[in-house]
Formats: sequence, structure tokens, C-alpha cells
Amino acid sequence: MSNVKKKVLVLFLGIQVLFIGPIIADSVVGIGSDEISQNQTALVIDSLHTQEPPSIESETMVASYYAHRFHGRKTANGEIFDMNAMTCAHKTLPFNTKLLVINPQNGKTVELRVNDRGPFIRGRDIDLSYAAAKEIEMIRAGVIKVEVMVIHPENEALASKLVAN
Repeated sequence: MSNVKKKVLVLFLGIQVLFIGPIIADSVVGIGSDEISQNQTALVIDSLHTQEPPSIESETMVASYYAHRFHGRKTANGEIFDMNAMTCAHKTLPFNTKLLVINPQNGKTVELRVNDRGPFIRGRDIDLSYAAAKEIEMIRAGVIKVEVMVIHPENEALASKLVAN
């Protein structure tokens, strides 16, 4: 093939891509630019989930705690783990979700914030920081069943009263 024929062929293919590409893209997507509504909303996902987070109002979970071994390491949301902070790890709840955790054996409660992923031991649902575990008196047992409730923003005052009692 001569140089002139190659150049003409490249030019012809380039023109096709420039003019036919957008037409094909519109037909594949099925939405032309004139069909897009100005009132559309976007769904923002704050983290990758391997399963759907539970929709819990109140749920019994198996709790354990983590402390010295992880103190000072990065959590899944990028914070540094502080075993003395009121935080916890959950497999699917969004980061910064506030939870009320109740030890049903003694009625002790603690308000926590999800900032990590875990626990990664079969049969466990939530990992509490050392301080949180100490607050509800589960250190000696190590693993217990707890009652967990999501604290929705409109219920924060009520949750604070429950923790205070």
C-alpha cells in the first residue's frame, strides 16, 4: 500500500470516528443530551459494601472488642484507631453511623460511632473499642450478645438520655 493510500485511509477512519462515534454512543446509552432533566439527583456511596447493610432499628448482635494490638493503626475510614475512643467496627453500616449499644445482662449503654470495618471472625457482628467494651462491662467475658440501635439524627437527644441513665 502506498503512503498516499495509507494517509487517505487513516483520514477516512478518523472522520468516521469523529462523526459516527457520538451517534453510536447516544443510541447505546439511550439518552440524548436534550433528554436529561435538570432535577435529577445523584446517589453518593461512601464506601464499598460486600453486602447490603442491615436496616436495623434494634437488633441483637454478637459483640467483641479490640484494643492494644490495633491501637495507633489506621482504621478503614482512614482515622487512627484509638482504643480509648467511643468507636466501633461493623461490616456494612456506613462510616460515622451513630449506634446505641446495650449490654442486656446489666443494662449498661454506650453511644458509638462506626469508623472501621470488621469484625473478621465468623459469628461476630460488631467490634467495640476497649473503652466502649469497658463502659458496658464486657471486658471479662470478651464476647457477648448486645442490643444495637441506630441513632438517627432526629433521635440523638433521646439516645443521650438513655446513655446518661
